[in-house]
Amino acid sequence: MSVKPLRVRQAEATRSLLIEVARKNFTEHGYGSTSIDDIVLEAGVARGALYHHFTGKEALFRAVYEEVEGEVVARVMAAASSQASPWDAVRAGLSTFLDACLEPAFRRIVVLDSVSVLQSQVMEVGIDPVELPMLRHVLSPLLGTTTFAGMGIDALTYVALGGLYGASLYIARSPDPPAARAAVDIVLDTLIRGLLQPAD
Repeated sequence: MSVKPLRVRQAEATRSLLIEVARKNFTEHGYGSTSIDDIVLEAGVARGALYHHFTGKEALFRAVYEEVEGEVVARVMAAASSQASPWDAVRAGLSTFLDACLEPAFRRIVVLDSVSVLQSQVMEVGIDPVELPMLRHVLSPLLGTTTFAGMGIDALTYVALGGLYGASLYIARSPDPPAARAAVDIVLDTLIRGLLQPAD
């Protein structure tokens, strides 16, 4: 087993520390109210150390965003995969994602700030939202059911993505996020019940 050189391990530790400190600051103060100076001061590193790893605040934010989003996506995949029924898998996966909207880091970084901070990159280079593979995984088993027979996974995924974004914003922007989360559950359960009812 090879051991990484000390310099490499130190660089990785510095990068991890910067992401950790930035995550805390972006969560507590938001992207606009957090400065590079705040982050390097709290991390106790030189400004040059930050720029060695990141081109600027936006690049650091993207690294934090990917970490926070990746954690939630992994939980969604695990929740969906733990269910035997395609419908139960969808319900478990979506519930896990929407529950994350109550978590401060996910709510602020992924739902509220990422659209304005990262939208230019999405438009310029065509970056697909990371939720697309997650939704494809969760929704694909539905294509084997009578309700969704013959439906295209891409169309289903993009339509579901719109609903997921809307629900996430509704919860995140609400003055009472837990109440908003409960209201979304009522809508979700009603939609699923309606889809499960046999056609007349």
